[in-house]
Amino acid sequence: MILSALLWAAAAQDEAPAEGPPPLPSEEDPLSPYRLEFEDLVARAIGTTSGPVAFDWRATTVQIAASGSYVAELNNFNSMRGGVMVRLPSRGSVVELGVSYAGSWDSPSSKLLARTPYRQPGRPNRMELDVTVGVPLAEGVVTMAPKVFPAAELVINGYAGVRYALYPTAFRGLTFGQGLAAAFSPALSQDEVDNLDRARLDAMEVDRGRYGVMAGLGNDLYFANGLFVSPRVLLAVPLLAPASQTELLVWADLALVVGVAF
Repeated sequence: MILSALLWAAAAQDEAPAEGPPPLPSEEDPLSPYRLEFEDLVARAIGTTSGPVAFDWRATTVQIAASGSYVAELNNFNSMRGGVMVRLPSRGSVVELGVSYAGSWDSPSSKLLARTPYRQPGRPNRMELDVTVGVPLAEGVVTMAPKVFPAAELVINGYAGVRYALYPTAFRGLTFGQGLAAAFSPALSQDEVDNLDRARLDAMEVDRGRYGVMAGLGNDLYFANGLFVSPRVLLAVPLLAPASQTELLVWADLALVVGVAF
């Protein structure tokens, strides 16, 4: 009799429907209008992610900076540049417009060379105009040493640009048409070279190149207040050498740019 009772209870349990948690009545659940099936939920954008930024240089309108550089033209003369630039940032690049004064002076070697019949190609004192584009290759937040300095935004840029050498005294004695034609010519004319004879150093042969192509790498280090420091190394690329008749083919420009972003 006990066995029959157990069998009856088991049969009753098999016939009873499985019970689950009672559904919440929608009229009593204020969140019910917002509930979704899991498949619908994963098909939607749940959120966005972004990298850490110590200073958002892309959100700035303009950047003003001063620049200085040592020019290593692989001759015996010393050359340095100093100037100002305006940087215009965008989402994917920085366009730089710069004007600089470049000065050349003798070294002990060039003074000795002046006592011989030999001459080296070089550039007398001049103004230089630069149009450069910087493209960020990598960036991120970096910590400084010593730690008293705050974190900064480090951007590694690749640079490419065109440099124009302007010799104001080279146009002396030229008509307006001759000067205009000479200004756009890739190489200095013979009249311009003759006008620069007084400006050149004793051991210098005036290089005829007017345009140059520059390319290289540099770092932008932005601080939270908008100040930035940008050391860079640029190399002259002799792409225009056949047209400009330059004899200074590959040389380096070691530059430091310091400015503020607005």
